[in-house]
Amino acid sequence: MLSDIGPLELLVIAALLVILVTPSVIAYRRKVERLWLVVLVNVIAGPTGLLWFVALYMAMTMSTRSADNMLPADDAV
Repeated sequence: MLSDIGPLELLVIAALLVILVTPSVIAYRRKVERLWLVVLVNVIAGPTGLLWFVALYMAMTMSTRSADNMLPADDAV
């Protein structure tokens, strides 16, 4: 069965996987506070389609970590 997959099918599968993980990547790049929650919703329920939009909304609207929280312990004043 896998031997019947051609280059076009592989390209479609790769594109779908990139689209599927987009909310998690956006949340990671934005440095949202609850990245684990976005990833959890995206991985478990993202393939259903409806909850993929929920994960995307969460990734784009959740609050981000402030610069104060990202300082190493040695640099704290």
